[in-house]
Amino acid sequence: MAEIKKKTTKEVKKVETKLNPKVWEVAYNEDLVAQVLYVYNSNARKGTAVVKDRSEVSGGGRKPWKQKGTGRARVGSSRSPIWIGGGVTFGNVGEKNWSKKVNKKMARKATCIMLSARLRNKALEFFNETSKEAKKVREDISKLGSSVLVISDSEELQKTVRNVKGISFVTSQKVNAKHLVSNQAVYVDNKIVETLEKRLTNDK
Repeated sequence: MAEIKKKTTKEVKKVETKLNPKVWEVAYNEDLVAQVLYVYNSNARKGTAVVKDRSEVSGGGRKPWKQKGTGRARVGSSRSPIWIGGGVTFGNVGEKNWSKKVNKKMARKATCIMLSARLRNKALEFFNETSKEAKKVREDISKLGSSVLVISDSEELQKTVRNVKGISFVTSQKVNAKHLVSNQAVYVDNKIVETLEKRLTNDK
């Protein structure tokens, strides 16, 4: 896991509010995170693969040879599944459903686990969403040379960083474990810390 450079950590301000240990100090649970990621990846999968069966393959209308007298096995079409160029038996028809369900508590817990892990490994920083500091964050991120996740509800900040290569932007209501696992460094807006904590702890 790549650490954010020292130059970056000095320029970014620390969080201004007290952190909820239920979100930021959760022990790492590899099995839970893997289970939740498996569901997310399955739900992103599209079952659009399609192959042709023997009735859809062109040709094969003429009987290859007569029924009797040739010494060969009887056959009615050159598009039989056992022939090269024939149709596929029990193939995909474009209607495969890969979607799975995951318990909401498990999904929230996995997000808390990854936020805690990123914070412990010094791969997560807090910043104030101001025009001046947003530009600093953009400059720092562009120098990191790795995938970076910015968590904020500010549309202005999104416009500031969206065209920087390697940056992913997500709001406090949509961030999940997959976002945190897919990026090596995380920036969290101070303004959304309380909102994020309420969402992940269900106001508890």
